[in-house]
Amino acid sequence: MTNPIWQFSLQTLHALIWGGALVAVLFVCVRAVSFRKLVYATTLLTFVLVALGAYVRLTDAGLGCPDWPGCYGKLSPFHAESEIDDAQRLSPAGPVSATKAWNEMLHRYLASLVGVMIVAIVAQAFLNRRRSRPDPDDPGQATGLPLLLLAFVVMQGLFGKWTVTLLLKPAIVTLHLLGGMLILGMLTWLSARQLRLPGARRPAEARLLRPWAVLAMLLVVAQIALGGWVSTNYAALACIDFPTCHGKWLPEMDFSHGFQLRRELGMTAQGEPLSNAALNAIHWTHRVGALVLTVYLGLM
Repeated sequence: MTNPIWQFSLQTLHALIWGGALVAVLFVCVRAVSFRKLVYATTLLTFVLVALGAYVRLTDAGLGCPDWPGCYGKLSPFHAESEIDDAQRLSPAGPVSATKAWNEMLHRYLASLVGVMIVAIVAQAFLNRRRSRPDPDDPGQATGLPLLLLAFVVMQGLFGKWTVTLLLKPAIVTLHLLGGMLILGMLTWLSARQLRLPGARRPAEARLLRPWAVLAMLLVVAQIALGGWVSTNYAALACIDFPTCHGKWLPEMDFSHGFQLRRELGMTAQGEPLSNAALNAIHWTHRVGALVLTVYLGLM
């Protein structure tokens, strides 16, 4: 049986076609696109990728192609049409359908494109440093942030793979969500650095606000993680009334099982079905997090 951690399912010819297309994109990005335009384009495409990932999640298409990186070992759902039809025939209400397969594969195509563009950003940063006299004020010569981006993109690719091969484990899916948001944030930061004037310095007021802004950022990250945990555990409808939950401010809640990280989707670590109390705890915590974040940002 194939180890889901290291699974790679793509026919040799299809892998060569996919890889060749990405190499061509890399060549064009490095040789024909300026560093600044490349950073802006990558940031925009990453935003689209995050939105597309949310759409994949909302359409429950995460297992539309149940292997990785191909679809039943093929380059596209078009090539895997017979396998998709067979899977849908065996389980009409299951996770596989032609529409879901295309949703998932479009997400993978765009993710691979963004990954290659980030590789091109790293390559251009090193080329700029080699071609020009070292200048600490030139954002096109900075290699630290692009290298960090590349490392996170590699990890994000692995989380994307494990999301599928480990069958939507909540912890993996949530980390995949956070990874996407982190990469988008880093690219936005890199884009902002392209607009900074040489020799520009931060005003004193901005330096005073920095610790409060950092705390705000951490609270936002925590709230995104809680939202991801609600989604990955299908807890959005655990509380159908608002602002109470089942008519109570403090409903029955099971935090120990609700926030247990090492478990399968819909199950406790002991293999029992996740209780309604656990889902209540997940949903209720997300609401409290939203309240705390709103109050903090309002006071800032």
